[in-house]
Amino acid sequence: RPLHRASIHRAKRPLKMTGSNPMKRQRTASLPAHRRVCFIGAPFCEGQNLDGTDLAPTALREAGIKQAVEKLGWQWEDKGDIDFAAHFGERGMGDAQSLHDHHHSVALYRAWLQSGMRDNFSTWVQRFGQENGAMRRSASGKNLVAAAAHADGQREVVNSELIGEGLKLIYETADHAASSGSFVLTVGGDHSIAAGTIAAMQRTYPSLGVIWVDAHADANTPDTSPSMHYHGMPAAHLLGWFEQTLKGFDWFTPGCLSENRLAYIGLRDIDKEEAAMLKESNVAVFTMRDIDKHGIAKVIEMAIAAIDPNSNRPLHLSLDIDAVDPHFAPGTGTCARGGLTYREIHYVCEEMALTNRLVGMDLVEVNPSLDPPPAGAAMHGDDPNLHPASPTVQLGVELSLSALGKTIL
Repeated sequence: RPLHRASIHRAKRPLKMTGSNPMKRQRTASLPAHRRVCFIGAPFCEGQNLDGTDLAPTALREAGIKQAVEKLGWQWEDKGDIDFAAHFGERGMGDAQSLHDHHHSVALYRAWLQSGMRDNFSTWVQRFGQENGAMRRSASGKNLVAAAAHADGQREVVNSELIGEGLKLIYETADHAASSGSFVLTVGGDHSIAAGTIAAMQRTYPSLGVIWVDAHADANTPDTSPSMHYHGMPAAHLLGWFEQTLKGFDWFTPGCLSENRLAYIGLRDIDKEEAAMLKESNVAVFTMRDIDKHGIAKVIEMAIAAIDPNSNRPLHLSLDIDAVDPHFAPGTGTCARGGLTYREIHYVCEEMALTNRLVGMDLVEVNPSLDPPPAGAAMHGDDPNLHPASPTVQLGVELSLSALGKTIL
């Protein structure tokens, strides 16, 4: 049973759709017109203070996702990795000396693959760097700073302007992919990217419903966030819960996603004020306790029914790998005990595919730098089309395939 509305009152400002904001011009589209996957690499980790998630798009490619998707009968279009550093450099944002850091990190990752992957990637890089003078540098090109404040004392989101510029690039790329009739598979990066992808998907599919699978709600606002890191806020921003306008987000329309079109699955680490706002809202929330009580089959059924009662809305899956228990997905930066099992998370993805209304998916917070090395010999039932990969990377590929319709039979 989802969380209910609480008696707490929270005044909301009405949604305004004014000016030349590109999100105002919505298109009406049917479900993906082509059986084509558009893969967008969004190596964006500015929304938090830990590098490593920028390598996830490369890691999934190197693990063989293209060939495995094509085996399912899909066409494959790879947009490559969005070049955030070049964009920031053109605008004088970030550290010019670090503009090529992401490419440097990718080169090191590929060298690690060739080394045999006996050590964790970060351990190998440390040893490799000491031996060869080539330590991995920060992929962000700009260090996160402490939360600033306005003259009136209002707190500011860390790196807001930089984040807004980066998410605009994701929005534009996803918007183009969705409008072309492709299934949009965006691999982050941190969960900040969902503000860009969901806003873009909602423009092509105005009645879009979103299933958000996560250990955390990512529904803090600048008034409630303990850290002021944006990766804990994108859901609230999409829902229109912010009381302030963020620098760099002139392109974005807060409130573009209605509360009754968002359902969470797997929450188990929620901030107090965040929980109060969720209880007050019309968002459907299914925590790990709900899964314990009802089972994953009933929970996914209830979640889809909550956002799509007439079974006719396009659906989007925003999947944070930390929704999965760390036993199965250790390679992420915000591990929380008691998460979804291997089969439970696959079941969610499989059920989303079986609706025949899934139009896009985010896969976020996969951090190859934190992942253990591959476990060893492949097991029976492992996809023979995939290459050896660390466990969380392999799981990320497998979940993408399940969302695209791969089944046991």
